[in-house]
Amino acid sequence: MKTRPGEAGFTLVEMLVVLAIMALVAAGSSYALAGSRPARMVAATEDRLVADLQRTRLDAMRSGRMRSLAFDGAARLWRREGAQPFPLPDGITLQLTTAREAGRAGTGEATIAFLPDGRSTGGKVEIAGAGLRRMVEVNWLTGAVQRAAR
Repeated sequence: MKTRPGEAGFTLVEMLVVLAIMALVAAGSSYALAGSRPARMVAATEDRLVADLQRTRLDAMRSGRMRSLAFDGAARLWRREGAQPFPLPDGITLQLTTAREAGRAGTGEATIAFLPDGRSTGGKVEIAGAGLRRMVEVNWLTGAVQRAAR
């Protein structure tokens, strides 16, 4: 098929329309990704907490000694014995519910402790940020760490 002169290719207007559409799509997708950042931070904090609780339980069972995960509300962090503390990201808060005896006297810290047989002092940790809430529960009888149903 032969083309006549002036019919081949795209016009400048067509190219500008395509570029404008691409710019709108790029702007919209970057806005959508930025809006989900708080949700990703809450989910990542929940993942890290579950992993640290499970590691602490495993450490207690392997070592034959009680191990605990300590939560320091003033410093906004938690720490596992023998590991670096995990500071809470900005905008993320924790609300911890444990047995009264599970705190470290005089330190202002609350702990969830695991016994060598796998049992625990138990507790619930609510992770919140940007209107989102996640709950992690530790069963006192079995020491099982579970994410609460969403």
